[in-house]
Amino acid sequence: MINDSGGVSSAMSAPPSSAAHEVDVARIERELVALLHAPENLSPNGIPASRTAVLNLVAYAGDRGAMERVNHTLAALVDHHPSRTIVAMVENALPVNTIEAWVQAHCKALGTTGMRICVEQIVLEAQPEALRRLPNAILALLVADLPVVLWWPGEPSPRDPLLYDLLKPAFRMVVDTADFTHLERSLSSLATLGRRPGLAFDMVDLSWERLTPWREMIAQFWDVAAWRAGLRSVHGVEIDIIENGDGRSSRSQGLLLAGWLASRLGWRARAFERLTDGYRLVARRGRTDVEIRVTVSRGSTFGMRRVMFATGNRRQSGSFLVESIGHESARIEVETTRDAEPFRRISRLEEFSEAELLAAALDTLRGEVVFEDALEAVVEFLTISDERSGPRRPGD
Repeated sequence: MINDSGGVSSAMSAPPSSAAHEVDVARIERELVALLHAPENLSPNGIPASRTAVLNLVAYAGDRGAMERVNHTLAALVDHHPSRTIVAMVENALPVNTIEAWVQAHCKALGTTGMRICVEQIVLEAQPEALRRLPNAILALLVADLPVVLWWPGEPSPRDPLLYDLLKPAFRMVVDTADFTHLERSLSSLATLGRRPGLAFDMVDLSWERLTPWREMIAQFWDVAAWRAGLRSVHGVEIDIIENGDGRSSRSQGLLLAGWLASRLGWRARAFERLTDGYRLVARRGRTDVEIRVTVSRGSTFGMRRVMFATGNRRQSGSFLVESIGHESARIEVETTRDAEPFRRISRLEEFSEAELLAAALDTLRGEVVFEDALEAVVEFLTISDERSGPRRPGD
């Protein structure tokens, strides 16, 4: 039993089940009850700790590295979003066709009552040949009548039977498209995954959630009546993003922001071009083309750097800028030929940890239609590219 100064305790049992037979669900439940009755989790009157959960969170870890990431994020999530968490992990070092189970409880004091409440975590480690047995075990371990969320760090393969089986009881799937190696192909697959027979879930993308402060600031341009006429004549959009070489890709943020603009403003996909430093998209606004450039550069940070709109017609022209200046701040600048002085302002640009983004994804009551529309718009551009240029290059 490990206790920290915050009054939170955790304990992990020995493996309650393994390979020679199916996972012993009843024994796992007994182990969890035993943790609630551990001396450290009893009240002064000898009352055992109580379980607390508002949903079932199923997380998939494809290797030890992913498992460390999952544990780090879940540890930060415990106090904010109690759930029964079941982590399915691939472990190549196990004997053939083996599944081992571990249980853990994170407990803390409840006010001054002396009572303790606990959230439970179950880890199922499976040798690759045993993966197809995991969904049945997970299904039996879910808390009845609570919603199920599947969190899949990394890049899911839509053709993976394990993914399909884990999605069957889920009402939501959480991904992070920044983890995708084959970004374009996987974005197209995500758009159609929810339409597969037997599935009824909505999608949350943590990369999309990172765009929320940017989308809010951009949308405020349209709130100013004096600027709307100029914004109706947008003919160019520059989206600059930064990658820092940590293995993640911010390209999905650039594409999804372009898709969001197209879907919200009624632009139709006309052309899509892959460039060495990003993408060039052409959208149709009425009878006019709008060029969207997504430019990727290397730097010490990750994500969005700058978005600028160029507008112009016979009566006026202008530019609308949102630019990150570091320290969770952004510079907003508007210059038009109708205004004597440019508008300038510094605004807060929030940044979120993975745990904060995941907590927001779990709090959402329903899927975000705006994201689905943005994703469909991106796929429309990608489809045009495929039709005109043939198969994608490896890695696309």
